[in-house]
Amino acid sequence: IEDGLRHDKWCAMMWPRLRLLHDLLGEAGSLWVTLDDNEIHRARAMLDAVFGEQNFVATCIWHKNFSPKPSAKFFSEDHDYLLIYAKRKDEWRPNLLERTQDMDARFTNPDNDPRGPWTSGDLSARNYYGEGTYPITCPSGRVVEAPPKGMYWRVSKTKFEALDCDGRIWWGEDKNNQPRLKRFLSEVKAGRVPQTLWEYAEVGHTQDAKKELLSILDFASSDDVFVTPKPVALLTRILELATTEHSIVLDSFAGSGTTAHAVLAANQRDGGDRKFILVECEDYADKLTAERLRRVING
Repeated sequence: IEDGLRHDKWCAMMWPRLRLLHDLLGEAGSLWVTLDDNEIHRARAMLDAVFGEQNFVATCIWHKNFSPKPSAKFFSEDHDYLLIYAKRKDEWRPNLLERTQDMDARFTNPDNDPRGPWTSGDLSARNYYGEGTYPITCPSGRVVEAPPKGMYWRVSKTKFEALDCDGRIWWGEDKNNQPRLKRFLSEVKAGRVPQTLWEYAEVGHTQDAKKELLSILDFASSDDVFVTPKPVALLTRILELATTEHSIVLDSFAGSGTTAHAVLAANQRDGGDRKFILVECEDYADKLTAERLRRVING
């Protein structure tokens, strides 16, 4: 930290690599960068310059620690970032994640609708809508004079009447409630849209990563253990969102080899033929990075 040029040196090291990665990336490809608070704002500036700020997709937060660090002087730093850029954002979309059992459990069919299970959604919204203020008469005869204060019906009166005729409005068991919109399970997306907050319960934490490494490799002492490995679950999530079964995955800072480990696991899981390319020039490239993959491949 006494080195006043440390940020300049980091940028000088990263700039040509980012240029090369941009050139190597396929037109339908995406770049995922994990880093902490030390350089994220400088990384954003460089990536905007190299990829074009119009190709910035999102910044995700990885909750990497499952317990606070008592030794922290100010705050326990419990998260890292994932910067996501597309080569061509107008053509790139992330894959959907699998729907969870909890998501599907919200859909029921209390009125035996032949279209199957459904859930209800609020018909009012805060955004101004010119045709969104009108009275509604419930089947019971009760008149709802207007949407809740400060809100608007999200559809016009004509659209509402069409939805009601199609049996897509839920009035409650007594036909007297404020109307809600029925959303059928058969009509929702086949998966779930990824969110920018990644909890360790889904994508692992740093302790998971070290345990995975120790279960594969033998270290003479704890000092030899790789300091900042990533959990396989984290890279698995990235592969789920960013790859097809035939993708080529390049990790230009391979570290402990978690990316390749996750690629191998993904291929085993779905029968894909993803390929990985690792780049690592530190002295552990063979004895740690490559050796981990040899052992994973050999079971």
